[in-house]
Amino acid sequence: MDLSVRKPPYIIPSYSLTGDLLSFLRCGLQYRYGGLGQLPSTRPVQLWFGQFSHGVLEEAYRRYRSAVDRGDAGAVPDDSELTAIIELIDRRLGARGLRARNADVRRVGEARARAAVLELGPELFPIISEAEIPLNGTRHLPTDRWPDDLARRESDRYEMAGVVDVITEIELDSPALAGNRIVSAVIDALPSALPARFEVIVDYKGMRRPALQPNGNALDYWSIYEWQLQTYARLRQVQPNARPVVAGALLFLNELSPTWADLNELRRETNKHRTDVAPEPGSSDAQAISARKRADQAPPALSFDFRLRRALRVIPVSEASIAVAAVSFDNVVLDIELARARERSTPHILTEWPNNPTDEATCVACDWKTICPAHDGQAPAVVPAEA
Repeated sequence: MDLSVRKPPYIIPSYSLTGDLLSFLRCGLQYRYGGLGQLPSTRPVQLWFGQFSHGVLEEAYRRYRSAVDRGDAGAVPDDSELTAIIELIDRRLGARGLRARNADVRRVGEARARAAVLELGPELFPIISEAEIPLNGTRHLPTDRWPDDLARRESDRYEMAGVVDVITEIELDSPALAGNRIVSAVIDALPSALPARFEVIVDYKGMRRPALQPNGNALDYWSIYEWQLQTYARLRQVQPNARPVVAGALLFLNELSPTWADLNELRRETNKHRTDVAPEPGSSDAQAISARKRADQAPPALSFDFRLRRALRVIPVSEASIAVAAVSFDNVVLDIELARARERSTPHILTEWPNNPTDEATCVACDWKTICPAHDGQAPAVVPAEA
């Protein structure tokens, strides 16, 4: 009796914007080692920052929602309760091996988390309908640029995946939302014709507001985060019970508690007209930003109105903008798939994956500088195999 041979599993590759595409765009070789090779980083500072801020906001909102469900006023956690939340999240991250590098890093992270909950929370929490929502969908992999002599996967599709931090549901005629600054900013950024009830996707970013134009070969975060939200909007629209998604909003949490380095960068961007949110000339904020750092002086206190304008970026969503974002997503996925295929064919990791670090910070945090062709003083080493 003849027995058939079992076919290999049909696997659809999955890609997320932050975990895959953005990492690849920062540096393809670093993505190969840390992403595909799953080699742990010895300097997970940015990972601690992002997860600490997200964790504090999520826990604070959970307690706020519990109070509302009990029929309480639904007040944002006060300072003493927030201290307990911060200690809780710090312990959770510590159990996973994620810790602040030093006391200064933890102090900055805690200050930003407090500002996010105590100042941003009263505007954000009342309009949240869902939090931490997984999104996914599939698209055809564009193969028009695929070389004829290069083998590729059996699958001709890939999965787009991501997790939305917050989905807000806005009802235009709701008295409870009157005077809400986030709602006002969303409405001001959108066309006048809006449905009575709609959704806005909100994504937290543990970074400062990007400049309008990339600096030399620096990564254009301004554009990339825009098509991230456009992609999320498409995936959200096909979910059951979803309302029309009319916009996405980015919240740059570092802007809520800027350091001297942030203020110095903002001053340079303002002078070069490379920011879309600059202080009014002659205002107290402008005077504070123009001040120079003193060793014994904390960063100046900026008004909340200005910090909120710096922290919040509203991105209108339309069918045309979604289509452009999807093509951008497709092109980066294709570049990753081509690099994987070339490695399987050659295999030479160092030559088949682009070693194109986009900024100094990417190289500083990299654990594989000694085997990187772009790094001076490289040393020969055994390249780790893909997991």
